[in-house]
Amino acid sequence: MLALSDTRCPPDETPFLTVSVQWSCATVVLAGELDRECAHHLVDALAALACTDQPCWVVDAAAVTWCDAGGLQALAAAHALAVARGRRLRLVHASRCVDRLVRLSGLDQLMADTWA
Repeated sequence: MLALSDTRCPPDETPFLTVSVQWSCATVVLAGELDRECAHHLVDALAALACTDQPCWVVDAAAVTWCDAGGLQALAAAHALAVARGRRLRLVHASRCVDRLVRLSGLDQLMADTWA
C-alpha cells in the first residue's frame, strides 16, 4: 500500500488529505480535504495505477470531509485519465460534500455507468 499525505500540516496535526493506494484492488482511498491545494495527489495516485493491468480503478471518497472546485476538477481529470488509458473509474462511497458537487456539476452523468 502506498500512502501520500499533504505536508502543509505540522507533524502533530492531521494532514489535510491522505491518499492510500490499495494495489491489489486498484483502489485509491481518500481521507480529509480534497481541495485545489492537494487534489493533484489523487491524479498522481491514479497515474501510478496506470502502470498496472487493472481494468477498473476505484476511488473511495467516504472519508472526504471537504471538496472544492479543485477537488471536482481532479475527479474529472481522473475520469479522463482512465478513459485515455482504456480503463473505467468508479467513485464509491462518496461523502455528502463530494456527492453533492459531483451531482451539481453533472460529472455523475459523465460517469453514469460507473457511479456507485
